Amino acid sequence: MRVLIVEDDRLVRKGFISLMPWEHFGMEVIGEAGNGEEALSFLNHQEVDLLITDLAMPRMSGIELIRTVRQLYPRIWTVILTFHQDFEYIQEALRLGAIDYIAKTELQQDKMEDVLGRIEQRIRYEMSQQARTWEEADKENPDQAIVWVSAPGGGALNLSNPIHRGNPVEECAPGIWLYTCEEKGLTDEEMDCLHADPFLRSGIIMLLEGIGCESGKQVISTLQEYKDRLMFYEWDRDRAGVWKKNWSQLRETMNHMRVTHEEEQLLKETWSSLQWVIHDLQFEENIAVLEKKMPTPQQLDTLFVIASTRWERVVPAGVWKVPQGELLTWKDWKNWLSRLRQDLEAYLFKPSYSREVHSCVWKAVQIINQDLSREITLREIAKKVNLSQSYLSQCFRDIVGGSFNEYVRQARMDWAKKLLADTDKPIYWIATQTGYPNEKYFSRVFKDRTGMLPSAFRNQCHERK
Repeated sequence: MRVLIVEDDRLVRKGFISLMPWEHFGMEVIGEAGNGEEALSFLNHQEVDLLITDLAMPRMSGIELIRTVRQLYPRIWTVILTFHQDFEYIQEALRLGAIDYIAKTELQQDKMEDVLGRIEQRIRYEMSQQARTWEEADKENPDQAIVWVSAPGGGALNLSNPIHRGNPVEECAPGIWLYTCEEKGLTDEEMDCLHADPFLRSGIIMLLEGIGCESGKQVISTLQEYKDRLMFYEWDRDRAGVWKKNWSQLRETMNHMRVTHEEEQLLKETWSSLQWVIHDLQFEENIAVLEKKMPTPQQLDTLFVIASTRWERVVPAGVWKVPQGELLTWKDWKNWLSRLRQDLEAYLFKPSYSREVHSCVWKAVQIINQDLSREITLREIAKKVNLSQSYLSQCFRDIVGGSFNEYVRQARMDWAKKLLADTDKPIYWIATQTGYPNEKYFSRVFKDRTGMLPSAFRNQCHERK
């Protein structure tokens, strides 16, 4: 269950997020906001199941937020985070559809499990009530349903409910509308109507067969997972039409779409390496693995954010950009990766050398940047990339744009600057992390190369922030 926390007090918000045992109750905090406007902006781009919000906030109060969310996202559960004296506001929020409230006085270590347990039980009860209608429909017609699913990114969420046989279809989950067929199969006229449905411009219509006696709750849960994951890979704006899906095959596909921890680590290693830029086959293999494993959009975002932090040590960040929230489908991702490869290739390649030599040189660069705290020698790196020292030295200068030793010195300095700017670690710790024997020597070298002491550089970075 995806959770958004809205609280204007940053310390309260961070403490609440870090201390609550979310995973124990199948919950994950995927976002946070300091007021209602920020929360609505987040909801425009991310699917959320549970919203926990303070009531007294600047710019947009919790009451206004709950009222707006109820109108725009009626399937999101809302819970209030408040002080006990806000009782009138609590009553108003409950009238607007909030399912529970958390008094900030409850936020003690020995009560946190009770708080989340109570919320989980309440949501389970509400879901069971919602599923009753579906359970009855299963008994009358256990085999077939029509499903309208909005496109990735929520393109159809602003549409009116789909109409079938003259009646609006109820939205059973965010962006999913479900209609149980009254008899086996659809007439040709009904199929023609579905193919002509304007909904197809911003979503899909699925004819789901073979549901059997599956519970309504399980059907809705599987469809939600389908929308959040598998549809991301299947959706193509140019493939409008009614898709036929077999329920058991859909369930089996969803069950096999799991990326293990070991597979996730391997994906990070292969994409963090720039070998996929140099070798066509490596790029094609990397793409094929992603298409087979089908990581979620969130997992893809995380994968390439992590990979990009490693590219930064080799290629200046201005050469490329990791888009945030712009890639709504796998087709979008593939197009972006192809463009990214071209941009990186233009920076990495010098026409006077073969791809094999480029591969060795940029592998050497990545080995250098893997651990700048240790001693790094040309001899050691040349051995690892299977080139002679003299040839690596020559190629390195031509391709990278400077001597091997100068590159190592600059890499240490760039890493030191990043650690100074982004962490509060002591200077002596940063000295050891960047390969200098002690703080005094590091400070002297740093000042020689930058014109200021490490402490002054850090203060300057903090002032800019």
